[in-house]
Amino acid sequence: MDEDHHDDLDAVEPFNDVADICQQLMDRYKKSSAPQHRHLLATAAAMRAILAAESLPLTPPAYFAATISSIDDMSSSASQILEPTATAALLSFLAMVLPLVPPGSVSSGKAGEAVSMLMGLLKREEELSMPAVRALVKCLGVLVGFCNLEDWGSIKLGLETLLKFSVDRRPKVRKCSQDCLGNVFKSLQSRTVIKEVSKLILSKLKGYMPLAVELSASQTSDGPKHLEVLHMLNVVKLTIPFLSKKVGSKLLSEINELVVPRFSTLTRHVLQIIETLFESSRANAIISETEATIASLASYVSLGDEVPSDTVMLAATLLKSSLFILHAGELTSWINSLALVCSSVAGLLTSEASTASHASDILKELISQFVDQKSLLVGESQPSDDEAHKTMKASVLISICTAFEDALSTCKGVPNEHLLGVISALFLKLGGISYVYMRSILLNLANSMTLASGDKSNTDHLQKCIGTAVIAIGPERILELVPISLNASDFTCSNIWLVPILKDYVVGASLGYYMEHIMPLAKSFCRASGKVKKSITSQDLQAHARDLLGLLPAFCNLPTDICQKFRPLAEILVTFLQDSLMHENIAVALQVLVNQNKSVLDQKDGAGDTKSYAVDKSLLEFGNLPNYSKKTATRNIKALTSCSSELLIALTDLFLYSPPEKRLYLKDAIGCLASVTDSSNAKKIFISLLEKFQFKDSRHELGKLESQTDASAGEEEQNLSTREKDALRCVMMELASSFVKGANEDLIDLIYAFAKDTLLNDDEIAIHEAYHTLSRILEEHDWFCSSRFAELIDLLLGLRSPVDIISLRSRFASFQTLMIHTLKIDSEVENSKSFLILNEIILKLKDAKDEAVREAAYDVLLKISVSLRDPSFVRSDGPYQKLINMIMGYLTGASPHIKSGAVSVLSVLVYKDTDICLSMPDLVPSILSLLQGKALEVIKAVLGFVKVLVSCLETRPLQRLLPDIVNAVLPWSPVSRHHFRSKVTVIMEILLRKCGTASVQFATPDKYKGFLKGIVESRHNKKSSKEVATTDIDTGHADTTTNRTEDKKRKRFGKPHEKKGSMEHREMKRLKRHIPNNQRTNEHHTSGGDGFKRTNKGRQSDGVKSNKDQSERSGKTNKEKYSKGPASGFKRKMDSTNTRKDAAAMPRPHTSSKSFKHKKVGRKN
Repeated sequence: MDEDHHDDLDAVEPFNDVADICQQLMDRYKKSSAPQHRHLLATAAAMRAILAAESLPLTPPAYFAATISSIDDMSSSASQILEPTATAALLSFLAMVLPLVPPGSVSSGKAGEAVSMLMGLLKREEELSMPAVRALVKCLGVLVGFCNLEDWGSIKLGLETLLKFSVDRRPKVRKCSQDCLGNVFKSLQSRTVIKEVSKLILSKLKGYMPLAVELSASQTSDGPKHLEVLHMLNVVKLTIPFLSKKVGSKLLSEINELVVPRFSTLTRHVLQIIETLFESSRANAIISETEATIASLASYVSLGDEVPSDTVMLAATLLKSSLFILHAGELTSWINSLALVCSSVAGLLTSEASTASHASDILKELISQFVDQKSLLVGESQPSDDEAHKTMKASVLISICTAFEDALSTCKGVPNEHLLGVISALFLKLGGISYVYMRSILLNLANSMTLASGDKSNTDHLQKCIGTAVIAIGPERILELVPISLNASDFTCSNIWLVPILKDYVVGASLGYYMEHIMPLAKSFCRASGKVKKSITSQDLQAHARDLLGLLPAFCNLPTDICQKFRPLAEILVTFLQDSLMHENIAVALQVLVNQNKSVLDQKDGAGDTKSYAVDKSLLEFGNLPNYSKKTATRNIKALTSCSSELLIALTDLFLYSPPEKRLYLKDAIGCLASVTDSSNAKKIFISLLEKFQFKDSRHELGKLESQTDASAGEEEQNLSTREKDALRCVMMELASSFVKGANEDLIDLIYAFAKDTLLNDDEIAIHEAYHTLSRILEEHDWFCSSRFAELIDLLLGLRSPVDIISLRSRFASFQTLMIHTLKIDSEVENSKSFLILNEIILKLKDAKDEAVREAAYDVLLKISVSLRDPSFVRSDGPYQKLINMIMGYLTGASPHIKSGAVSVLSVLVYKDTDICLSMPDLVPSILSLLQGKALEVIKAVLGFVKVLVSCLETRPLQRLLPDIVNAVLPWSPVSRHHFRSKVTVIMEILLRKCGTASVQFATPDKYKGFLKGIVESRHNKKSSKEVATTDIDTGHADTTTNRTEDKKRKRFGKPHEKKGSMEHREMKRLKRHIPNNQRTNEHHTSGGDGFKRTNKGRQSDGVKSNKDQSERSGKTNKEKYSKGPASGFKRKMDSTNTRKDAAAMPRPHTSSKSFKHKKVGRKN
């Protein structure tokens, strides 16, 4: 019965305050045979009879008056024994009525009288059942809210009673009382009342404090009094947000007595109370007691693994919060507390993983917030007038570092990542002065690395930590503390493990230090290798020497003395080029020097990408890495420019005679140097090379020298063979591309002339480099594209299309720049040229047998569309719309071969951007109209486009196109050959899922209702079979059932089995490679009206081609007759004409844009 009354009061469906409550109860419980429900209904009926007898309305206030009167009569009759069930029913009915009473309908006076009546009934509490007491408490909570909340006297009795039952031993009574108490507290606004309430809570807590202190010192918690302590602590936690701010400090003082260095049953409750106090109290209100809280919490956190981990982590979090409170109070006491907090929490860094991770996060936050130049950092760079205060700050830093050093000393083996992460943060935050305060920690880390050098598999975090030390204090001081040395007696090396760390983490060092210390150290290793008799030892010493010299790129990472030391370094680098092992290091070093300074000048905010690549991004907040100002970068560039010509000559000479694998990084270095070298000097260097290899005659006219057989040529004719000459031309062409970026107009003209000469001579070896160079010129120099547009178009289209894919991609890259240029300007002449470019790309897309060629064609079209979708060029007749109009022009007047290619291109563009279907309303109807034709490859391409369209388009715009799509594709549903039927089936399935069965059925002509019905039934069977497989059978059987369902489906719709190795599968993979993952078909499917969510993942793509279709594209004659067409009654024949004839002379397509006139453009061979 108790449980049933509890359920009645907490009914999920609330009662209506307009309808008759008695009638609502009868409707709800009329079928119940439970005794308590019969009593409840009888009580409600009796109250309604009373109201009816007095002709009162059946409203909640009237029911309240009648019920409270009955309760008063019951409580006032001392001689009458209370019947528990009837009393519980009456109080439960009142508890249901009171929440329905409108605010203000019961005066505060009447509410006070009602409270007194209930208090009279409570005097006979021993005669009341638990449901009755609970209902009474709920009524009391509502009535106290009706009282005058501005008058403490009117609510005092009610609140005291609720507070009493808030620690009741009966869970449901206690929970109800606490809920009511919280609701009343939320309603209090009067400061006077809040002050009195706060005193009441504090006094109640003080009454339990002796027992609470005893319980916190005990290991057991037996007895009801101990439970009352826990309940009282819950009440305190519940009411803290509503208490007076001044009481917060007194409460914290009381609670601090319960924080002891041991775990007890009170610990979690006490910590939660402190957490609530910190969250809801102002810092100034509790700051006086916070220092004591820190001491108590720190003693508890120091227990570490001896107490439950959840309490330790909460206590550590509270320590962090307490520091923020002290700091907000603008007192200096937080400085001393910081050391205590860090010391206690640092002990957790060696605990189990979750605790250590939590402690690491806390310490990193404390380091980030409180260890800064203004408040804590001390040293030579920050003098202080207050020496005592300065000493205090230094002692705090020493204490913090000592705590981490102690944590390191307790580690067995390599320290864990959490401890190392905190030390790394401290290194970066302290910066240069960590050399003073963290010296011992660094030596400890070095010792750990030395011991673990035999097994470096688990030293990644240790190396990162030492690396942050390198960043913080620099390699000079690191090598002072942890020197790399060679023992002359036994030729053993010490601390050689430091070299890879230096290579990754040196930043902001000195070029002079590299030349004056690192290079001599490397030479000492080289000399020692010549003295060693053992070949293995000698090889090791030589390898160490190379590694030390290989630190050159690291020391070129934001060096501080470029202006002073780059010239002597450049002289050394020229000599280093004689050592083949240093080539890559020199190339990388020069790139770093140039790119870092140029990036500063290229950035508007004055800060380029100058961060060390090896530093964990999460640690960057603890310290700013060195970077250059614009002024410094400008000076550095001048210093680099002053020596660039000599280096450029040396590198180009090396480049010409290097193997291809070395030319790759040498070319990048040459490009960087050329970008800062005076362009006139770069031109002289390039011309001298052309003349050296006889690519330029005395009149400075480029030309390919013919082989001279005349013996009178003498010594000048120590000529190379033609093939060797072509190889040299290829190398020179590759070199020319690296000069492009920083070249002026004269040098660009020279490079272009050389590239043009190479292209016109059809040099098979050098042609791919010539195409690459030309594409680089167009990318880097917009003016060249504008001034030479017509010449470039004629040149490229007059050349034979390259066979190798590398050259073709470079050719397409040139087309991309030219195409974008033409579409962004409004020129009829240049717009007509763009059709010539588009012709070649579409022909490659259709005719190429190589998948890589088709992929290159798709790539360039996508890149063009992405560039044209730039927001700065968006308008109704913008360049992007011009591109789409050009492609749509191929849909009319062109051959079927070209039409299908245009449709395939539009399919890819729709995959990328479905908005074009909305911004260009003629697009979809124009493509759908092609389904009325008879060309097979066009039909295939259009069905593929429709599949892409329905898969990617959102449901709402798809609904608008639904009738057109359905009417266009369904005529091809009877045709099973060439997979037309299966393609239409897939399209209809997607439409059913996204638009709903009803919408699709409404749009479907009667002639095809049967076909649609079969698809719906198949989907239903498929869903049912999957549900059965999920619930009744194992996974293997489920796969068999699904496959069997698919077989039935294929049999019904004439769909052939699909093979993963088919051309269709490969074509779909190729198509999807051009689509971002988040725009793929399956991820665009949204739930339709029928509730289905996803199509079969194994379906074919619509736009794919079979092996047979591939042979048709390759020009083979299709000997089969096609006798079935769309169900429109016409007959269809297969045209056996070779489709390659279209490529011979492709007409310029009709276009939907008026700016494009109808012309025919012949394709040049």
